[in-house]
Amino acid sequence: MKILYITPGCFDKGGISRYNRYQIQALRELFGEENIKVISLLGPDANSFEDQFDTYWHGNGTSKKDKISMVWQAFKLALKWKPGIIFLGHVNLSGMGWLISKISGSKTILNVYGLEIWSKMSADASMGLKNVGLIISDCRNTADYLVKNNLRKENSITVVWDCIDTNKFKPGTNFQSDFLLKYNIPDPSKHFIILTLGRLSKPDAFYKGYDRLIKVFSKLSPNYPNARLVIAGRGNYKEDLLKLIAELRLEDKVSFTNSIDEADLATVYQTCSIFSLITEAGKDKGEGIPLTPLEAMACGKPILVGNQDGSREAIFEEQNGYSMDPGNLELHQKIIESYINDQELLRQHSANALSIAKEYFSYPIFKSKHEIFFKSLENLS
Repeated sequence: MKILYITPGCFDKGGISRYNRYQIQALRELFGEENIKVISLLGPDANSFEDQFDTYWHGNGTSKKDKISMVWQAFKLALKWKPGIIFLGHVNLSGMGWLISKISGSKTILNVYGLEIWSKMSADASMGLKNVGLIISDCRNTADYLVKNNLRKENSITVVWDCIDTNKFKPGTNFQSDFLLKYNIPDPSKHFIILTLGRLSKPDAFYKGYDRLIKVFSKLSPNYPNARLVIAGRGNYKEDLLKLIAELRLEDKVSFTNSIDEADLATVYQTCSIFSLITEAGKDKGEGIPLTPLEAMACGKPILVGNQDGSREAIFEEQNGYSMDPGNLELHQKIIESYINDQELLRQHSANALSIAKEYFSYPIFKSKHEIFFKSLENLS
């Protein structure tokens, strides 16, 4: 089976890019590298993954010239190579991909995630979403939204949860002092560390709850002098958060890692006691399943997530953490304090988090779901 995979980007470290990379890897392993050709609008830059990732063609940005070049490359390749499937990594590419498929005679598959579906879409994206053959959704929440809003039929959607590399993201306790210093992380042997991680870039950072987490931490901090909050990531929202931290006089209790090298990411997760990313959902807000809580779970850390979007699907009967209303700061504080006060709860949820990550969110499971999906296509044809 020949597949033309068109993605907005597979070099940056964002969640959609990671999903696309894992998906491309799975397709190459299932059908052979020679049968998978990748076109990416964005190319590598200084903030990209450090390891090599091959593409048939990539652009260098989101300029009009790059977009026209991408369309031309995809059109030429589809006509010449005649792929059986055109795989689209984002709804913004779906209109283009569907139109090309009508000329090349290819089937179409579209990935959907969350925010891009319930935010305002362009006319061509709406057309593509309506007309592509099949949908892969990274969570049930987004799949349900499509069905409830009559955007797609349920039988055209398959849910494939995001995945993590459990060989890379795993428990660990060996933290060198220079590593902790590099990322401004307190000594894990002496502190209870609450970690949150993500892009601190406006406007998306507004709904991810960093400010609410700081306010929750300010309430519990006086009673737990060994508690620390670590905010990992970089972006222009950091300055706003620093002002809030100063207002609450938490400068000695809250630290920022800034940008993290990919090779160090798992170790950063390993340093924390629990992980928190409680997102809001609504117009221009919300997530599918965020990758960062899954990565934290794979490192054996309980997670706290929001209950308004796909994040809640990472919680299994409150055995590996909790999902909660983003506005319920009292509950957020109470749950963090329960982990500080109850070492057995922390130990059990840590063990459960690791077990659930391996059983439901590992790369082999992700690959297997794609294999099942494509076998069902063969049966249909």
